[in-house]
Amino acid sequence: MARHYSPKSFLRQAPNPLLQRYLSGIGVGKDIPWKHLDKKNIDLVLRAIERAPERVRRVVDRDFREIFAMADEAGVKTLIDEGRDRHHNIELTGEFDKMGGHLEKAFWVFLEHPRIFHVAQRFHYADRLGRWRRWANLPEADAATDEESCRRLEATISAYYSRAEGRGHRCQVDHYRRDQRLYWFAFPEDYAESRLVWDEEETLKAETQRPAFEVIFVYDTADRWLDLHAGGSTATARELRIIFGRAILGVDLGDLDDEGVTYDLNGLLKRDFRFTLQPEDGVEQVQVRWLRVRIMGEGNRRITLEANPSKDPEGVRELLEVVLAAEGIPRDLVVVDRVGLQLLLREAPSGRRRLPFQVAHPNSCTLKHDPEDDTARELLKRWGFDVSGRSEGTARKRRRKVQYVLRH
Repeated sequence: MARHYSPKSFLRQAPNPLLQRYLSGIGVGKDIPWKHLDKKNIDLVLRAIERAPERVRRVVDRDFREIFAMADEAGVKTLIDEGRDRHHNIELTGEFDKMGGHLEKAFWVFLEHPRIFHVAQRFHYADRLGRWRRWANLPEADAATDEESCRRLEATISAYYSRAEGRGHRCQVDHYRRDQRLYWFAFPEDYAESRLVWDEEETLKAETQRPAFEVIFVYDTADRWLDLHAGGSTATARELRIIFGRAILGVDLGDLDDEGVTYDLNGLLKRDFRFTLQPEDGVEQVQVRWLRVRIMGEGNRRITLEANPSKDPEGVRELLEVVLAAEGIPRDLVVVDRVGLQLLLREAPSGRRRLPFQVAHPNSCTLKHDPEDDTARELLKRWGFDVSGRSEGTARKRRRKVQYVLRH
């Protein structure tokens, strides 16, 4: 279930000592009777915040939202992992054992260890992003992680976006290590925009802002793959990949397949196909939530099939058999181009019981960077869906053969 932030909900969940410590530090709430404050009377705290100057209210809203975003099981685990990093070497579990919910833990780290909170927040945010582009089997190269290499990456990203899109005239790159994975968060300058805002004098006025957009690189030093999260076309992704290769790895990545990871989902059409699982996967069951197939030929028709996976994990595939038979559609003219899967997990570090995700031909997948998402990626290889690295994807060759038959 999605979690939604609201100031009142936050104030009800946050322990009074932490609220008092935070608000006192910014000069708010000095007249609040903290020792006798009941959670039913959080309006006292809310009114104190609302009476503060506009700039203070904005800071409070930003901080509370950031704390709330980290206040789940995956966020707390990320805080613990980052605390154990050699740059901090702080074990948080002992303190956490004394605390109640996730929000208290996230709030305490925000106040007590702001650097741990800031870095963990970046990782937690990246873990929740979908639509990554991945290139595997990169050439062996040592990634540069020094300050000079970050500045070089800034300059080349800025130059590319300035030339290609007329934006990105300024750029900042922040680098972090997370075990064997290296992260670069780039924030190029976006197009200027004018917005109506209320200033500190309670006057509505137009204000020109120059927001930043984001480009994120993740490089796995052991398995030698690169993930990119960025808006834009395949051509943009290719340019950013080349920029990263030259600035950080010192190699030319221009010859890689622009599609990156390639998926062939047509194994789902085989009657004897099975989702093979092993005990170490930590997966109890694989469910097909929905399936979209394309009928080759004129019109390029598509059919989307859905069924209740909790009642029958294979119900969608059985429905496909019924539809093909009823419509008299030859199986050789059918291509699976998108599927919605769900893994039922026995035990996950992030606390998730279900892992829903989508995979689409040729190269789209909504998996993120949590450990269980990595498990799902390995399963996609085992099931034959991830065909990256083959000389030519099976689905692509099959499609050309079918089209040749249809034309002749």
